[in-house]
Amino acid sequence: MATSSQQDEPVQYQSPRRVQVWFLSRSRRRWKQKYQQLKQEAKRLRNRVADVTKSREKWRAEVEQLRQQLQRCEEELATLKAPPIQAEAKKKSAARLVGAAG
Repeated sequence: MATSSQQDEPVQYQSPRRVQVWFLSRSRRRWKQKYQQLKQEAKRLRNRVADVTKSREKWRAEVEQLRQQLQRCEEELATLKAPPIQAEAKKKSAARLVGAAG
């Protein structure tokens, strides 16, 4: 029962009120400053993530475009390297004619 009577009574601090106010206001100021810095850091990091994501998408699109261009160039090169079909057919038919005549 002695503890219940102690809970009803207000706590008497040894420090004067002005010191308590100064300490608590300083603590609050520091907490607010820390929170503001964390908020700024979070915003900076969000912006950086957005920038990196945007840059990555740009590079991916450019790479995809270059891959398609490379594929077209390889196809064109393959058609240029391949011997012409009509000229080859003419050579074969001419050879048959020469062989039959000779």
